[in-house]
Amino acid sequence: MVMASVMQKIIPHYSLARWLLCNGSLRWYQHPTEEELRILAGKQQKGRSRKDRKYNGHIESKPLTIPKDIDLHLETKSVTEVDTLALHYFPEYQWLVDFTVAATIVYLVTEVYYNFMKPTQEMNISLVWCLLVLSFAMYPSKHH
Repeated sequence: MVMASVMQKIIPHYSLARWLLCNGSLRWYQHPTEEELRILAGKQQKGRSRKDRKYNGHIESKPLTIPKDIDLHLETKSVTEVDTLALHYFPEYQWLVDFTVAATIVYLVTEVYYNFMKPTQEMNISLVWCLLVLSFAMYPSKHH
């Protein structure tokens, strides 16, 4: 119970999972806008013609085709915390990694305690935390 309270206070400020994704080592490529692609391909924005109005305003637009040999340079950006908001399973990933870190800390502290104090009548609670980590990792939530 104490560890859950500590996790609740610390995780919003210090999260290993968030740091692993947002420390600057991961990068993503920003795709160009349709207007930028039109300029690179040398195509102009088409206006409405009389033929388009003829069909009650329903325009059958063809997809924009871009040649493969255009001089396109994609801008790279580092993954930030704002970018993780769009990741579908990021909250589950963050929770599992941070819970695993907390369970590891509980395991290590408990093992040190058992090593020095040598209690005989107490159950080793760290094994329960290890089993919880394994069960959460192997049987993910089905509510998505």
